[in-house]
Amino acid sequence: MIENNICLLTDSYKVTHHYFYPEGTEKIYSYLESRVGAEFNKTIFYGLQYIIKKYLEGQIVTEEKIDEADKLMAAHLGEGIFNRAGWEYILDEHDGKLPIEIKAVPEGTPVDVSNVLMTVENTDKKSYWLPNYLESLLLQVWYPSTVATLSAEVRKLSNFYLEVTGSSKENLDFMLHDFGYRGSSSTESSMLSGSAHLLSFSGTDTIPALTIPENYYNDSNVYGFSVQATEHSVMTSLGPEGEMSQILNVIDKANDGVLSMVIDSYNYRNFLTEAGRSGSELNDAILSFLDVEGNKVVFRPDSGEPVSTTIDCLNLLSEGFGCHLTDKGYKVFDLNIGLLWGDGLNYQKIRDILFAMKSNGWAAQNIIFGMGGGLHTAVNRDTQRNAFKCSAQRRDGEWHDIFKNPLDSSKKSKTGRFKLIKKDNSFKTVSIDSEGEDYLQTVFRNGELLIDDKFENIKQRAFNYSNFL
Repeated sequence: MIENNICLLTDSYKVTHHYFYPEGTEKIYSYLESRVGAEFNKTIFYGLQYIIKKYLEGQIVTEEKIDEADKLMAAHLGEGIFNRAGWEYILDEHDGKLPIEIKAVPEGTPVDVSNVLMTVENTDKKSYWLPNYLESLLLQVWYPSTVATLSAEVRKLSNFYLEVTGSSKENLDFMLHDFGYRGSSSTESSMLSGSAHLLSFSGTDTIPALTIPENYYNDSNVYGFSVQATEHSVMTSLGPEGEMSQILNVIDKANDGVLSMVIDSYNYRNFLTEAGRSGSELNDAILSFLDVEGNKVVFRPDSGEPVSTTIDCLNLLSEGFGCHLTDKGYKVFDLNIGLLWGDGLNYQKIRDILFAMKSNGWAAQNIIFGMGGGLHTAVNRDTQRNAFKCSAQRRDGEWHDIFKNPLDSSKKSKTGRFKLIKKDNSFKTVSIDSEGEDYLQTVFRNGELLIDDKFENIKQRAFNYSNFL
């Protein structure tokens, strides 16, 4: 089968809609929003440029794709249902380029929920059926947008606790590390979600995400960084009786810089007690490693109840390595060591750990977090309640505003055609005829990408929001 056949990148039922719209339909106007009830009160829009470049740009309709889709839909839905004539028209009259216009808020922009993020309409009245045919593909922008939003909110949370505990913000860019590649549903999803995370943080182990800025966002800079670290296959190599020998081997072989060690292969309390016991081989090895300027050791428990285990580890480390107080009275380790919690995290658990640390007198700078499945796969379209709905149709030269208004009022859709303006430093969706600067920009029209943004610019927009206390 042909890869990325645009005729097939939709839901089955949408293939039938070209003959359901009223007679005289010329234009379909639809929009994307995050509805009321979203987990976070703003959505950072991100990922549309990737979708356009990969699936929509240029001549994407061919005779071969039409033939393939016609044959498959005949078997899947029945003979004569597939809109062959409509696709042939796009091929013949538009050289296989999609006659649609997409307007969207600049990527990286945080937009208050219940506001338009993107609009789609056809530019040729004979292709009225096309905008909502593309919903299934275009709505997938929810995924990178939601991950970008989640990471930004974790950065805001981290920034807050660093501030209130008088912590250094030197490591804020690395306070949430992306561990999600193995937990993603596919390499493509890990690339997209991993790049969304990089809008707010610089720590990642998801190497495929590093390719997105250059391949789709005109930016050859490297935005993600990592450190040398162990896993259980390394730490358990010599068994329980040889654990200490293997730990010493790891420290001896480590390059200068940050060394992260998993500590719960057997008993994290024994590990940390031995690490901090003055005169022990492990303590001597750690101190020798830390004697090199810029070196740091991070201890990673990988099991247990997150809050209580974190506090227990911090206390054990302070007994062995000592601590001092910030100007706001919170404890910071005397040496360049830290704790990494990366097991089973989500936004709420990170918040709980940071709150517990503050309550127990610990500065937030002592910890960093790693999030895998919580970042890549625990989100879904309903996290930010993303929806794509038709709000206006033109028939026989006249626009008609339409909407849905079910008993569940949270799913009431907007009506008409829109502008996105700023009022009192917040976004507001208004009628297309209203006054005010429209923040929706035409990014795609008739097969051509009109705004080809840089990752650096998108990151700056998200970054400005995630650093706001």
